[in-house]
Amino acid sequence: MKLPEPTAEAFRAGLTGPLADMVDAYGLRTTHSGAGQSTPTLIAEAFEQLFDVMQRSDRDLAADRGAPGVEAGAITELGEYALELFEQSLRWANDLDLPKVFAVLQAYTIATARWIAGRGGRLLTLETVVDAFARQANSTQDPGELLALHDAMSEVLQATADVVRQDLEKTNPGRPWRILHLNRAIVATRTHQPDLMEEAFGALVEHLPEDAAGFFSQGIEQMELLNYPPHVRAVMDRYYRKWSINRSLH
Repeated sequence: MKLPEPTAEAFRAGLTGPLADMVDAYGLRTTHSGAGQSTPTLIAEAFEQLFDVMQRSDRDLAADRGAPGVEAGAITELGEYALELFEQSLRWANDLDLPKVFAVLQAYTIATARWIAGRGGRLLTLETVVDAFARQANSTQDPGELLALHDAMSEVLQATADVVRQDLEKTNPGRPWRILHLNRAIVATRTHQPDLMEEAFGALVEHLPEDAAGFFSQGIEQMELLNYPPHVRAVMDRYYRKWSINRSLH
């Protein structure tokens, strides 16, 4: 599905129905063993309050941005709360076997991360957002949607908090910071746009040098298997020769 716009109005319009479906499915259950600490009813009510706060925040920013440091901190705090609500609601959608609701919630998880980034906030936790990006990438083939997905990934990477960007958990291959860089490089390749590949590959080399050789080796294999066009192969081949062939010779 196309990525929704990161606005309070879009959140309310796009999520009210799916959240109501989740509440209804929960009400039809004969047993209510917890998928999360809050029930879907309480989560839906919390989202309504969140939409109101987001709308007020957007109006305040449009009228007077005020002190950037204070405003950014408030956006960061509100964004963290919103992402926690999405994490809880995604657990319930999965527990209640609501795949369509789950897909919508994930799309708006990405929109929430973009809302934080677009208003000067910082992302302190990436797990839920990165999982949503991965699932979106796996279900996307349209070139325009891939481009939008790449741009959204770039927004999130730029807005990631410094404490995450330090990437101290090098021994954890599943850390979201690493997965997001790798997935953005894959999505950039799938757009067939060399400038996006250059940007994503350069960031991968800078932030994950230990992964570069393996990524470009696998990438060159995919060039043959999936019959990528020559201009895409040329970029991948250049990075492959620099990070895989050249390094193996030393």
